[in-house]
Amino acid sequence: MVRAKLIENLRQEINHYIGIPYFSNTQKLARDNLFVGKGHWQEIRTVSSDYNFLKKNHIGIDCSGLVCHLLNFYFNSNLDVRKTSASMLTSPPISEKVNSTTTIQTGDLIRLDSGRHIIFIIEKIGNIINYVHSSDRTKIRGVHLGTITITKPEQTLEHQSWSDQTLANLPYSSLFNPSNGDGIFRLKRSTFPPTAPDTLGD
Repeated sequence: MVRAKLIENLRQEINHYIGIPYFSNTQKLARDNLFVGKGHWQEIRTVSSDYNFLKKNHIGIDCSGLVCHLLNFYFNSNLDVRKTSASMLTSPPISEKVNSTTTIQTGDLIRLDSGRHIIFIIEKIGNIINYVHSSDRTKIRGVHLGTITITKPEQTLEHQSWSDQTLANLPYSSLFNPSNGDGIFRLKRSTFPPTAPDTLGD
């Protein structure tokens, strides 16, 4: 019951981000999180809830900004959103690789595109992995939900069925490159503060 409530709360938090455009200021010129793709939904929605207005004014959230905020929310952790990247969040000092889709848990991360993109796993129900991410390389732009259907449990994610497609109409799984370090990752317990909810493995 505790885990179900936590996931329900997580889904409510995710809903606040849905529809926010993708934006990444690779120059990191601004001091405000809002203008470097790392803003919290409350900051972004204070400006506007209109996608086109936000997009036109370069206000949105990048993949690692979204994932960092969700990790902090779900695990009560204190990751510094300004210092996060897809590669950092899936690096050995703070994460460990998950070697089987059968053991996927809420809060696990999928590293894609040779470490240039990251996805947050909401929940695995049966053979369906529900995820959220912020992307500008998918048919649906910005923050949106997706699914991976596990049709070949013995194989890695590039062999599964993804709901997302790339802008070139390719399966989104085409961006998953295990030979370049892509995979499923889980933050190590040492990353969490002592007060974090003990939900891993539930």
